[in-house]
Amino acid sequence: MKVLQLLEATATGAGRHVADLTEGLLARGHEVHLVYSPLRCDQIFTADLGRLKTKRNFHSLSVPIQRYPGTSDFTVSGQLRRYMRRCGPFDLVHCHSTKAGLIGRAGLIGLSVKRLYTPHGFLSMDPAAGRVTARIASGLEKVLAKFAAGVAVVSREEYAHAVEIGIPRGKLCLIPNGVVPPSMDDVETQRSSWRRDWGLEEGQVCIGFAGRFAPVKAPEVMLDSFAAFRRRSRVPARLVMIGDGPLAASLRRQAANLNLEGDILWLGARDARPLMPAFDIFALTSKSEGHPLVVLEAMTRGLPIVATRVGGIADTVQSGVNGFIAPVGDQEAIGNALKELAEDRALRTRMGQASRTLSCHFSADRTVEQTLIFYQEIVADVFTGRTASLSELAASG
Repeated sequence: MKVLQLLEATATGAGRHVADLTEGLLARGHEVHLVYSPLRCDQIFTADLGRLKTKRNFHSLSVPIQRYPGTSDFTVSGQLRRYMRRCGPFDLVHCHSTKAGLIGRAGLIGLSVKRLYTPHGFLSMDPAAGRVTARIASGLEKVLAKFAAGVAVVSREEYAHAVEIGIPRGKLCLIPNGVVPPSMDDVETQRSSWRRDWGLEEGQVCIGFAGRFAPVKAPEVMLDSFAAFRRRSRVPARLVMIGDGPLAASLRRQAANLNLEGDILWLGARDARPLMPAFDIFALTSKSEGHPLVVLEAMTRGLPIVATRVGGIADTVQSGVNGFIAPVGDQEAIGNALKELAEDRALRTRMGQASRTLSCHFSADRTVEQTLIFYQEIVADVFTGRTASLSELAASG
């Protein structure tokens, strides 16, 4: 099979998803062309791209795609069409996230190639978008769905939203995200090394957060929740914040106002995966998500999770089993969950083991296999829509 992957949002979980999917397809003997934008590349995507370029049957094209709609989109559509004429024919084009979904579906109208779309979290699901923007985005998704042979969603919540905004069930396929599990030997080595470098004392609980410092991730709620935890507990703890973004300066000021400066380690934007073994708890306070890879990655490393009830988190975190789920923005509930875990090492161990067990159902290999079945059914014109319970999805891989 010859597939073109189209991606603008490279510095996000979508970037990692596309890299893992591409590597899996290449390993199975398929040819993959990746058209991506360099405008939002980060170190993780750059490293993934470098690794992919060493693989047989991989081809890539860098095209500067602006994040927001504009006249430059016509230029990008023209470049994409020329590339497809030069390097095609392709069996299908798979567009990832909102902007690539717009260009790949609307910009390729008139071409016979089948187009697929994975939103990785619809814009209309983001509470920060506002009602007017959400309505416009919902209407646009409904129209653009007519120009896609299929739409892959990554969580049950996203599936339900797609149906609600008018995307036909016959075009929807539920494929949860998956991640590559780490070596357990690496986890133990990394834990002692990072904790020593960070000056963590024996018995000090390390709470980790990783995500872009942007409104949708609500990192300010993480700080407030950590402050709430500190007011309730005497357990020595530190918060590690991994990320960067437009809220970085205001978060520093907030930490100072909360008298938390000495209790927070700011690590900037970097790959959180090798750092996670040093954590005792992983927390995510997002307002909106698709199916966050960072939570799955924390689970594979045996961490209990404290997270908000958004996107695919409810599909992977079982409250009371491998962590706790709190309402969006509820700093008191999040702080209480952190307190319960911080004060009970046996509970952390038990929930961490449950996280590792549950994460086995969300492997990158399983995601690739389910996506490949989706591709084959689309190409053969036999796809009629698919959803399943998590247990059925787990059994199918």
